[in-house]
Amino acid sequence: MKRTLFILALVACNALLSYAQGGTKLEAEDATEYNKCEIVSNSKYSGGKALAMKSNDADAQVTFTYVADKAGKYVLSIAADGIGGDKNNYCKVNSSRIEFSVKQEYAEYEIGSIILEAGENKIVISAFWGWINMDYLLIAPEADAAVTFDIPSAPVDAQATEAAQKLYAFLYDNFGKKTVSGVMTGNMDNVNSDDVTAHEDVQAVYAASGKLPALVGFDFLNATGKQADTQQWFKDYTRKAVDLAKDLYKRGGIPAFTWHWQDPSRETAAFYCDHDGVICDFKITDAMNADGSWNTESEIYKYILKDIDTVADYFLELQEEDMACIFRPLHEASGGWFWWGRKETGAEPCVKLFQLIYDEMVNVKDVHNVIWVWSPATVDDADWNPGETYYDVMGIDIYNSPYDYSSNYVAFDKMKTLTGGKKILALTENGPIPDIDSQVTEVAMWSWWMPWYNSWGDAKHISQTSNDEWTKVMSDERVITLEDMPGWGATAISAPRGAAVVAEGDAYDLQGRKLHAAPQRGIYIRNGKKMVVR
Repeated sequence: MKRTLFILALVACNALLSYAQGGTKLEAEDATEYNKCEIVSNSKYSGGKALAMKSNDADAQVTFTYVADKAGKYVLSIAADGIGGDKNNYCKVNSSRIEFSVKQEYAEYEIGSIILEAGENKIVISAFWGWINMDYLLIAPEADAAVTFDIPSAPVDAQATEAAQKLYAFLYDNFGKKTVSGVMTGNMDNVNSDDVTAHEDVQAVYAASGKLPALVGFDFLNATGKQADTQQWFKDYTRKAVDLAKDLYKRGGIPAFTWHWQDPSRETAAFYCDHDGVICDFKITDAMNADGSWNTESEIYKYILKDIDTVADYFLELQEEDMACIFRPLHEASGGWFWWGRKETGAEPCVKLFQLIYDEMVNVKDVHNVIWVWSPATVDDADWNPGETYYDVMGIDIYNSPYDYSSNYVAFDKMKTLTGGKKILALTENGPIPDIDSQVTEVAMWSWWMPWYNSWGDAKHISQTSNDEWTKVMSDERVITLEDMPGWGATAISAPRGAAVVAEGDAYDLQGRKLHAAPQRGIYIRNGKKMVVR
């Protein structure tokens, strides 16, 4: 108790001294309490000391107590270095948690913009990967010049189908006002009909909340690769998923596809680099020349194209039925656990592969019914960005502890900054769902969230949200369920940028860029009405 009081007094004193310098420094070795950490000495650290977290155990953590003069937003940074390499760990501010990155090189790394209460606040650094030397935390008032949203009103694909335009318009019009409820599907063995509402993961949400999710996730994990080429179960899995997506869309819902891409080389059936003793050695660079260009004559490159074309054909099948959907390729790349994000190859080959997927599907195969999502492993992954013309939505995957309904506003704010406010933001995978009141009060209204399935594995992510919370959130008018969806025939296409001031005869391409003549493909005004030409 005496130690805690001393630290509180020290922090308060530091706050008074440091506001004049634009921030408060909290030395790690003076933390309120810590577990599975030890003090180390080195002249590069402030005061010659740091606190080393030499563990990745979940209970390895450091607690700081900070007394704020007033409530508001502050910028939190950490001076640290990774032990033996780059490391990702967790920071919890009061009840909100964020994953942050520290590189091997000692530096000051921004954790994010945080909300502090007037008076005492708890800041806890805990292990995900662990193994970092923590020098100090720095807390500074947030600058006034925050990034504001300026999102394009049309998708990046200039030839987007009317269905894709409607889907994008729905996301665009609701972003910041309402959030779309979702769920991911896993097991397809029990699927005996095309009724998506009967799927066990969709039913798990209904049993918990009395409502159906508006967005349902499906996976192309069995659509390509060694096993898909030869085994019927894998073909059947994908066929069931696509048929359920068709039923969902007819009901007014939103199909969202992920792709756990199996080893294109066919050497293994893995998508993880190393999982359960299966080692996938495939590297994107195996399909490239020494200068980083694609080796189009190589067998590996041809396999990559074969896999992309297989997935593209499923989208074309949906396009033929005037359907649109969401697609999230190469997710969580910088984490290093999937072959497309190997640490030894880095960001550049992955960026080129994302661009290849887009170019092959859109410009070669004529897939134009997709809303594209870039979903990195962390909110600090600027190097992995495929380029703003290649995606419509930035997503992030965050798994809070069971029954932790945090809005994850720190990640939301950092994503807004990373994209310059020009992209819709979504929680593309999660465990517990974010509380709707927290999303509103903390200004982190995700476009959609999608808890992972219950049907495979022991985690039972849908069940990590209590039935009371499920019922509260799904019954809120600010959360869109399948019952709330208007049906795609009733969804208007948002006006192109600048449409409020257009004159008769003005013409735009499908991205809202003004043209000098009526387009062969695009949007123009006739008799005071917006027309779409395909």
